[in-house]
Amino acid sequence: MNHRLSGLLEPRSVALVGASDRSSWSTRINEALDVIGFDGQLFLVNPKGGTAHGTEVHRSVHDLPVVPDLAYVMVPSAAVLPAMRDVAAAGVKNAVVLSSGFAEMGEEGRAVQEELAELCRTHGMSVLGPNSLGYVNIAARTALKPFPPGEELRSGSVAIASQSGNVTIQLMNMARSFDVGLSFAVSTGNEMDVNLADVVDFLAQDAATSVIAVFAETFQDPSAFLAACRRARDADKLVVCLKVGRSEAAARAALAHTGSLVGNDAVIDAFLRAAGVVRVSSLEDLLVVADTFAHTGPVDGGLALLTLSGGTCDIVADLAEDLGLVLPDLTPGTVGELGALLPDFAVAHNPLDVTGAAVADAMLFGNALEVVARDPGIGIVVAAQEIDHQAENVAWGRDAVRHLSEVAAASGTPTILVNTTVRHLSPRVREIRRELGVPAVFGGVDRVLPAVHAIQGWTRDRHEVAPRHLPTLTLEAPPTGTWSEATCRPLLEQAGVPMVPGVVVPTAAEAARAAAGWDDPTAIKIVSDDILHKSDVGGVALGVASADVEERAARMLVDVRAALPDAAVQGLLVSPMRPDGVDLLVGVVREPGWGNVLAVGLGGIWAEVMQDVQRLALPAGPSEVEQALRRLRAWPLLEGARGTEPVDLGHLTDVIVRIADLSLALGEDLAAVEVNPLRVRGGVVEALDVAVVWSA
Repeated sequence: MNHRLSGLLEPRSVALVGASDRSSWSTRINEALDVIGFDGQLFLVNPKGGTAHGTEVHRSVHDLPVVPDLAYVMVPSAAVLPAMRDVAAAGVKNAVVLSSGFAEMGEEGRAVQEELAELCRTHGMSVLGPNSLGYVNIAARTALKPFPPGEELRSGSVAIASQSGNVTIQLMNMARSFDVGLSFAVSTGNEMDVNLADVVDFLAQDAATSVIAVFAETFQDPSAFLAACRRARDADKLVVCLKVGRSEAAARAALAHTGSLVGNDAVIDAFLRAAGVVRVSSLEDLLVVADTFAHTGPVDGGLALLTLSGGTCDIVADLAEDLGLVLPDLTPGTVGELGALLPDFAVAHNPLDVTGAAVADAMLFGNALEVVARDPGIGIVVAAQEIDHQAENVAWGRDAVRHLSEVAAASGTPTILVNTTVRHLSPRVREIRRELGVPAVFGGVDRVLPAVHAIQGWTRDRHEVAPRHLPTLTLEAPPTGTWSEATCRPLLEQAGVPMVPGVVVPTAAEAARAAAGWDDPTAIKIVSDDILHKSDVGGVALGVASADVEERAARMLVDVRAALPDAAVQGLLVSPMRPDGVDLLVGVVREPGWGNVLAVGLGGIWAEVMQDVQRLALPAGPSEVEQALRRLRAWPLLEGARGTEPVDLGHLTDVIVRIADLSLALGEDLAAVEVNPLRVRGGVVEALDVAVVWSA
């Protein structure tokens, strides 16, 4: 592979800088390279010279017979800069810096790290760390990370990319305990140079990797990370991520509702989802989803489950309902074939209890699986049964799991074997799995089924949103501060967003004259860019009869000026009242480093009370907006619950997309835009109020 990190992550020659028999770390790295079978050139470097680990030690990198591809620097933090100057001057272009004591230690350490970074930039070096435990490249048999004692690492296609060195080791240990095959395990440390985005981008092109498991505490370069995830998705590789530190994002713009509804972590969540990342909440799920995808790849179609237990069928049915996981009915042809195959007391449906008859007939489970896998509505088959554990001691189990594995390998439908619960793997079970090619994945049904559901969703949604043709806008005022509804109205008109008619007037008398032209009651609002929460200061009056408009408007001007004497009041906005409908909030917040995120949910006074909101990273098209609306708990109100008029969904999604595109057209100076409420009734969609906040 020709990637800028190829020399760093696929070196054929390595210098261990700081090598010494007295260093436990040096000993562990040397042993790790020996255990994994590194067959490249290995050099030991230490200013003291002598020997270490039975090998000659060179006093400087300059003394080596060749310029190594990579230097692994494991000296005390105070010695890192001198050691790296030697490495850089020798022409080495890649390094891993183990030592801690840099930016993670405060300002003094940060200053030293910046000096180190400048050295590396000057010499064009790619550096992992500092404070990085390094990596293991299983396919290339390179281990520049401690190799904990225990079972061997199984070669596979799951790559681990983690900012935490300890978490990387814990994931490696879990993978070894449950026989999960790995391709890579990388710890990025302080990310002075190489960060998660760089590693994911490399793994997206790595032939040995099919799925990338990411543990992230923060995203140094969000746009680069998202771009790398999209490249992985385009290569049919799943990125599954455990992101911790949910309060990381910056404070929201001070809009009435959008800020609280978008939330801190929700920004990250929306953008990860849009980039095709499956997000999980535990280390176990991180590995379960990754291992499942490594066996199945994309899953296009419904799930069928086979077991020897009616109780397991009940567990699966309940779990599927909770998840929204579809267990399709089997076709009449499949039911007929199963009826001829299974005993008379068996019921051929999904999930399928093959019954205890499979214990007497070792071929029955595999034969039933073969029939189900041919069903045109099935995209994945899960066999929930500990047959491989039975194979350890019982001939039936060995014959049954061999046949099941052969059927799974020959099937065009992804098929996996799942334990009902998480089970310890004895050495013999591990041997049997590898000898027979058993398609077993880590986790019990309660974790694997959610993993399958996530993979189905990833398969369905892995597409790019078509480029948006954004409206051309003319701003009516400087892009600073907060814009009132009156100032925002021309923006909505230019973007093609329908808005209730309105007239801005300077006096109460003119408000009455404007209202006289409408049959409906009148809405009166104070107009001031200094007042965002108008109702809090008596700046909103709804359902005012025509005869009362002048008196009510005059009182509003007095009340507002008394409450906020320093606010600049431009006048009053007078609009006709609209019939009742469903009120939605449609708001967009711009998050620096990430972009614009749309929040849509129940509007008006219910926005924060109900917390029924869906979020989308922008740009987004009509299909994404429609899916978000359908995920709302309030969706039945839009669909026409209890005889109410259903909304024109196409028109509604079009209006929401126009608001989203408007936010993008407003550029990087935008902090937030909020339409609240957007009133919907049948085929009528109108914005009743709008505000814009600028970052300047």
